[in-house]
Amino acid sequence: RQFIGDVGHELRTPLAALQGTIEVALRTERTPRDYQIVLHGALDEVQHLGRMSESLLLITRAEGRAIDLHPAGTDLNRITRDLLDRMGRQIEAKRLAVTAELAYAGVHPVLDEELVTRALRELVDNAVKLAPHGGRVAVGTRSVTGGVGWWIEDSGPGIPAEDLPRLFQPFYRVDPARTRDGGTGLGLTLAASFARLQGGSIRAENLPAGGARFDVEFPAPKV
Repeated sequence: RQFIGDVGHELRTPLAALQGTIEVALRTERTPRDYQIVLHGALDEVQHLGRMSESLLLITRAEGRAIDLHPAGTDLNRITRDLLDRMGRQIEAKRLAVTAELAYAGVHPVLDEELVTRALRELVDNAVKLAPHGGRVAVGTRSVTGGVGWWIEDSGPGIPAEDLPRLFQPFYRVDPARTRDGGTGLGLTLAASFARLQGGSIRAENLPAGGARFDVEFPAPKV
């Protein structure tokens, strides 16, 4: 019931915006330029719905183990460096101080690199969004018992204790005001689903000094 209610709420906002925009445009004849503006706005809403639908399908397939995996030795240190490079523009826009502590030097875990990259990108994107302007983001790898750990910290507001158990549920948002922030509300759910699909786990906690930390663990092959 909770999931259906959340889906209905998330669909209602872009559909209402789409309907309202079209209705206003049809009330009176307008210039070609006005219609172009309306169509661009409508396209944005359609694209948002498309991203949401794609993410929901991916989550459903991951939870049903219906995704074909392509496992190979995966270098999480390299993936982390590449992610930070690709997100450089977003990081610079918020003047964030970003540090990377790539301490893992063991055998590369055998994983689907594309899915791992998608999961980690969702977590980096989440940290960049939550960190305040001029704040801090730290990311790193480490050895854990039987595998490799990947973590990310941000200097944002942290996560209320009552929200931690539901953080990875579809469409769950700690701050309701962020309902339309450009995302679908499914990023953390995707990250958790992709991690579990490959035998991994993910958890979140608050840092004593403020901010949040996400830990992902993947099994590594025995030497």
